[in-house]
Amino acid sequence: MKKIPALHSWISKLPPEIREQVLQRMRHRHYEDGEAVYLLGEEGHELYMVESGRVRSCNYTLSGKEIQYTVWQAGDCFGELSLIDGLARVHSAYALGPTDLLVLHKVDFEALYAEFHEIAVQINKLLSRRLRLAHTVVDDATLLPTKERLVRLLARLGYSVGVADEHGATIIDGFTHENLARMLGSTREGVGRELKQLEEVGLLRRSYGKIIISDITALIDSCDGLVGGEPIVPDYHQ
Repeated sequence: MKKIPALHSWISKLPPEIREQVLQRMRHRHYEDGEAVYLLGEEGHELYMVESGRVRSCNYTLSGKEIQYTVWQAGDCFGELSLIDGLARVHSAYALGPTDLLVLHKVDFEALYAEFHEIAVQINKLLSRRLRLAHTVVDDATLLPTKERLVRLLARLGYSVGVADEHGATIIDGFTHENLARMLGSTREGVGRELKQLEEVGLLRRSYGKIIISDITALIDSCDGLVGGEPIVPDYHQ
């Protein structure tokens, strides 16, 4: 998998003098765990950058089942889509633990966007990469069974937010069975069964809420793949 630093941040990729202009117009805002940043269907008047903590983006079925799209990490930008196209929010966003955001109002965004063409260039790159990520998820959901989709999700998480231990294993922390199920459109019980099977054949182990992958390449090779280019993942270690 191809790791891309700051994949979800157009601000960090700006030239320093323009980045400073953007940051000067942003305001700090704190959210407690579970507090809504915005809700599906609302008009968008702000965009955000995660200063610390995490934010989950999600949607719901009519029966109340949650579908989790992604978890924004420190440095990630989100919420710009509604400011660009003028349409309502396409998902809801909630703080995942105590979270601090930098907030840019639409009026300030539009002024900066008109003044600096580099902003449009970086946002175009960000949205193009997110479209690539969306294609990967759609392909997985359309063509692969739950086990293969789970393996590919764990691999993406391992490469992006996983931490290597002293033995070279990859540790994924902060993603419960419920989180993984929401990201796959599955159930907690179903994800638990698949994780147990992967554990039984030695591809991973679970300990104190962490998923430990001894050999991430072997994990990927254990499942069916898709024809196509190298998938991209955000790199949060640079």
